[in-house]
Amino acid sequence: MHMYNMKKHNSLIAMVAGMAIAACSFGKPASDALSAALMDRILPKEAVFLSHDAILEELSMADKAAENAWRSLKSRDEYDAYRARMYGKYVRAVGGLDLVRTPLNAKVAGSFSRNGYRVEKVIFESRPGVYVTALLFLPDETKFKPPYHGIVLPCGHSPNGKNSPTYQRGAVQGALAGFAVLIYDPISQGEREQVPGGLCCTPHNRYGSLAALLGQSAARQRIWDGMRAIDYLYSRADVKKDGVGCMGNSGGGTMTSLLESIDPRIVSACPSCYISSLRAVCAAIGPQDAEQNVFGQLGFGLNHAGYVLLGGNAVRMHCCFKDFFPIAGSRETFAVVRDVARNCGLDSARYGITDVPGPHGWKESTRTSSILWMRRWLAADKSVPDINVEKCRKLDVGFNEKKVDCGLPSKSANVTPNGRVRELPGFKSIYDYLRDDLAAAEKKRPTHDASALAKIAANRARIRPLDKIGVSVRAVGATVLLPGGAKAIREVFSFDDGQKVPAVTFFPSGKAKGAILVVDDRSNRGIHVGRVRQALADGHAIMVADVACTGETGGRRHSFYGSKNADEGPAVMLYLLGKSMVGVRAEEIIVLADALKRRSGMQVEQVPHGRPCIAAAHAYAVRRDLFSGIKFVIAPESWAESVRKSSTVPFANVVNGALLGYDWTDLAR
Repeated sequence: MHMYNMKKHNSLIAMVAGMAIAACSFGKPASDALSAALMDRILPKEAVFLSHDAILEELSMADKAAENAWRSLKSRDEYDAYRARMYGKYVRAVGGLDLVRTPLNAKVAGSFSRNGYRVEKVIFESRPGVYVTALLFLPDETKFKPPYHGIVLPCGHSPNGKNSPTYQRGAVQGALAGFAVLIYDPISQGEREQVPGGLCCTPHNRYGSLAALLGQSAARQRIWDGMRAIDYLYSRADVKKDGVGCMGNSGGGTMTSLLESIDPRIVSACPSCYISSLRAVCAAIGPQDAEQNVFGQLGFGLNHAGYVLLGGNAVRMHCCFKDFFPIAGSRETFAVVRDVARNCGLDSARYGITDVPGPHGWKESTRTSSILWMRRWLAADKSVPDINVEKCRKLDVGFNEKKVDCGLPSKSANVTPNGRVRELPGFKSIYDYLRDDLAAAEKKRPTHDASALAKIAANRARIRPLDKIGVSVRAVGATVLLPGGAKAIREVFSFDDGQKVPAVTFFPSGKAKGAILVVDDRSNRGIHVGRVRQALADGHAIMVADVACTGETGGRRHSFYGSKNADEGPAVMLYLLGKSMVGVRAEEIIVLADALKRRSGMQVEQVPHGRPCIAAAHAYAVRRDLFSGIKFVIAPESWAESVRKSSTVPFANVVNGALLGYDWTDLAR
């Protein structure tokens, strides 16, 4: 790593100037030299994914470090102490679980007798006005006497939520085995649409990014719903109060993992089609939707192995050979779990893995394995033999979901009259709660002077002092001489986080009268040809640069839930690391502005376009001495306005917890 050395940098510029070529550039006529200097690639074509891959490499290293930290534990005492420390960090990272356990106001809206079990339609409030619709599957009392062991079954990402026959099938199997199984609709699925306009992952991400601005998370709301579901089970006379099980697939596997690692009432868990490794998942399909990511979790060691080990529960992982949650990651994680169990004297029988053929999905094999695991570790039925994985796999051969009992038909499984909780009296959306929290934060927020605001912004966005940012600069090609004595320098700024920022700097023939820095979220620097010509005509130096995940490094390996922006997936990976795309870009802008100021002798006017506007505002606030001003072009709306309107805010524009101290629009005043 090389720290920023401006003396060396200036010497490099002088050397490059001595290599100047006259009148032409890249074999094009002199009249096109300016356009060519601006538009021709600086980095190799294969660098198009460089930003994404640099962040993935950082994430992978953090994930491996988390595994090594678990493996370094050598006794039960070390294991318990490490879990306790991590648990506190985990709770803080999701935004805290200090919500008030208000009355559930639970109601049973209907009951149906089925062959060997009974189903009750249930509705309760996880927070006042936040309705949770659920189905409770209960055993036949003639075969199993209450009270029963309870199981919470969070759904995966099915738009119809608990009405999915695949997920109800697991509840049926549980009830037939003697368990009380509560399957409930997740936020923005099934009957729990919060605002008009879509179900499932897209609204999860919309809520998640807005919650992050207030230091909360989608995981927090989803965990709270699951904890209140357990509260509901415990409120019933026909359910035992000595611990519950948790099982679910895909997004339900995620929630099983989050819940069993944070709620001590869960004693046995079966996450399916989720546990792999964060590095394997991000490499294969990119980071997943908002509740699957806890801010900074890899910074304090909470990876997928951590989910299995943190709660101290009996956990059996279920995975599929051809899943998009890579099974190679699942096996690596299970190896970590096995090593920790051996090193720390844990009962290795309390951890298991069932791997089956086929693509992603909850199968008869993995549902059956889950119920067997619950019988052994939740019901403490020692007569249950070790799970025969080969025997479970055979259950999937020729299996037809339509020929088995999968609970209530979708049309009759709704709890509410019209299938929408938002039409119920007293409904309050999770966005309403965010608006309340924003109002409270704004009321508490003191008025800061520019210096104090700069410190808060730097701390929240993790923007380091200039002399702590590792960067080196390399010229690409010779200085381009332009008509009238102007010149252009093409170069690459290489940062210690693996990012490379290509930049083209134009200098007028005489002493610069001003300096301009342009950063843009669009892919082609050539759109600024006219701006550059005008700047030179006005006697200004001007730099046009591609900050992280834009321009030459703006390739998209994975689409983040339909986002057209290449920076969204990498921004979520940074979120897992406790960083932000805003902070990464702000550091880059500070380095670029410092270089331009030193070369031109003038403070720099920023002209950011689109999503980099927020990073530019942070750079402006943190190092105001570098800048003469800032002119936003197509800037995003304020964070507070986005929360008030329940707008979609890209994760690339999010700084976790920032609205507790400032809005990004405050930074440029």
